Amino acid sequence: MLMKDYVSQTAHATRALVDLIAADHKALNHAYGTLRGATEKFDFQYQTFLANAFHTAANHYHGQMARAHQGKAVADEEVRILAALIDAKSASIAALSGALLQIAKQGLSVIYGKPQNSPRGAEVSGLLVKDVIWEGRNQSIHYENPKEISKAVVDLFERIDGARNDGISWDSRSQYNYAFDVIKFLGWLDWKQFEGHMLSVQPR
Repeated sequence: MLMKDYVSQTAHATRALVDLIAADHKALNHAYGTLRGATEKFDFQYQTFLANAFHTAANHYHGQMARAHQGKAVADEEVRILAALIDAKSASIAALSGALLQIAKQGLSVIYGKPQNSPRGAEVSGLLVKDVIWEGRNQSIHYENPKEISKAVVDLFERIDGARNDGISWDSRSQYNYAFDVIKFLGWLDWKQFEGHMLSVQPR
């Protein structure tokens, strides 16, 4: 089998995964924004009350705070619902991203066997895409058991840290699933980028 055949045969599934990941990512960002708004609203009202507690119009601010407390029960419930939504969407995104990495890695395995047998293919920030696929997938399936995270995974994640250079470390043994972070690093929220990367890993 050639890589172009594998990409064609899995295109329906991978397109659907990319669309679902992008949709959940958008919903997650919206939930985060709503959550910030819900909490910041009452933080601001409380700070305003403290700042004006002895103001000549203090009764006005007391009234504002009383109304805020009446609404806080509603806001607390909203925060609880949003937190549950964020947890659910985060888990969904990680699972979907892991599935996309699995399909990509399976293509490399089916066609070339071991990583060293495959062509170099495309690079992202100086890293071979095939290496990011392979070790990103391995981290995703073993993240709950750090002892199963290989040195190859650790080394690759350290190289990704160096390439990103944003001051944030991806600790592959932290029991966090980095599948979505890897997908974003590769630019796979765009299916054409996924397709191009996969097709690059073939003899020229």
